[in-house]
Amino acid sequence: MVYTVETLIENCGKIKKVPPSLITNYEKFLNFFLPKNLQSLTVILPYEMMDESEKIREAVMKARPSCVVKILVDKDSKEIVFCL
Repeated sequence: MVYTVETLIENCGKIKKVPPSLITNYEKFLNFFLPKNLQSLTVILPYEMMDESEKIREAVMKARPSCVVKILVDKDSKEIVFCL
């Protein structure tokens, strides 16, 4: 899993890291945070947030309906990593 995460991060155009405590409403945050013309997004979640993955996927799809979303979990991460 670590190799996969490192490989994906290396191939990202932009990497943005956000502490989970900063987000109270996923949909509002992502609508503000994500670029309007985003085509694909990889989200790397801390292991503790694995249960939130479907909520985050739905929020991205509401904020950017044409975006393809991949969600991964990293046991070593403490932040949400957005690979734009």
